Amino acid sequence: MEPAIRITKIWEDIDFFELRFNFKTTACSLDINIYSNNEELNNLRQGIIGFSQSFDEFTWIAGEDKSDATHFLSLRHFKINNRGYVGVEVLADNKLDSHERIKANFCIVTFVGQLDDLLRKLERLINGEVLEIEGLLPE
Repeated sequence: MEPAIRITKIWEDIDFFELRFNFKTTACSLDINIYSNNEELNNLRQGIIGFSQSFDEFTWIAGEDKSDATHFLSLRHFKINNRGYVGVEVLADNKLDSHERIKANFCIVTFVGQLDDLLRKLERLINGEVLEIEGLLPE
């Protein structure tokens, strides 16, 4: 099984960096580049930790959903059932010109334990120990 998400740091400056998010499901795959920083990634990490403990829905948003933004990426984490299945709804818009524009909305279904694995890897990315992580094996 291939992981459903791969995050690669492709460029770095003093204050921020560019990340490539690669999502892969049985129905589609998507690459989107976003600008971010460690504070935003830590907000994602803390939100996933809270979701894993309470199963209260959590949404992380990078960028803005308006025409002059550089990107929009929303990851909504939600509980599917009591057997440990969780979902991550992905909404993405690369905000490029019409001939290169990509808008996508799909869902990744995985197990709650996969979130714990992703959290460990996300921490290593934030700490600068690695430049690429992957996780969320599909159900």
